[in-house]
Amino acid sequence: MTRLMPGFACELNQDGFSPMHLDAANGYLEIVRELLKIDCNLCRLKGRERRTPLHFAVVKGRVEIINELLSSCPESVEDVTIGGETVLHLAVMNYQFEAFEIMFEKLKQLNRETLLNSKDEQGNIVLHLAAYMKQREAMEVNAMNSSNLTARDFLQGLPREIRSGQIEIGSGVVLKRVFIL
Repeated sequence: MTRLMPGFACELNQDGFSPMHLDAANGYLEIVRELLKIDCNLCRLKGRERRTPLHFAVVKGRVEIINELLSSCPESVEDVTIGGETVLHLAVMNYQFEAFEIMFEKLKQLNRETLLNSKDEQGNIVLHLAAYMKQREAMEVNAMNSSNLTARDFLQGLPREIRSGQIEIGSGVVLKRVFIL
């Protein structure tokens, strides 16, 4: 279909997804490769909420797709969603640690580690989300602060009630998922 009508590959459906978005999310590696042959910039096509095919692959943990998209278009690692989320934010929020590791390594290769400090629209960097969601694996790969503490060290130093995400605020009322960093 795309050979006969190459423009079809760039069109978004009523839900805001292109064929590349859907194929990346579903892990259809061969179709993704064929679409990239038509136009390697399809990997940067913005869909609903300004999400790219790489964003969808990361959310779903499609490691082969991630590698394919990054080898065709390494700069796509810099694309952010409408909420300011990077691929690293999405990997952490969706518990996709393998995807996070791939992205982290790619950022080092591209000398773009500064993306680790990119804030989403709530002002959270990836490290905040990892600590909030207790993803120690993601926190361990990050740098130490000025006190030579990693986020994991910092989190372990907090009282157990805060680490668990529950704090009693009186009369038996428990506030859950408190984000304190």
